[in-house]
Amino acid sequence: MNTARTLLIGLFLALGLSPGTCLGQSLEDAASTFAGLWGAGEVSSLEGHLSPAGVRLQWETRQVGSLGHRHAAASIREYLGSREGVGTRVTRVEEVGGEPPKGYAEIRWESRIQGTSDVLERTVFVAFTSEDGGWRVTELRVLPLSRS
Repeated sequence: MNTARTLLIGLFLALGLSPGTCLGQSLEDAASTFAGLWGAGEVSSLEGHLSPAGVRLQWETRQVGSLGHRHAAASIREYLGSREGVGTRVTRVEEVGGEPPKGYAEIRWESRIQGTSDVLERTVFVAFTSEDGGWRVTELRVLPLSRS
């Protein structure tokens, strides 16, 4: 574990917070944090934000289905493994209510396959559920960018 991550986890614990549930106070904060981690390929950090009940995944046209959070993290790691993030931007955030509260975000993600210069644009759909005092990811779909 690197020093910066160790210090960050120590800070969360000192403040009485759980690093696995601190995706932000609001859904907008959670979406922004997720987008930054996704764009940086920080799978280890993303794993703590996945719902322990499981995450439903779709990689473009490939339906992966529902996986436990550790298997979901492994699938994310595999998907992102050959990609370099160029940029991410949250384009939409919506709370849809319910009990527990649910919401979603759409993120525009630009990436390229390592060793190439062609930038690919995708829409990343992320569904969140409020669990344990924070927003947890329950669904993640990477789709070709839709043009209106």
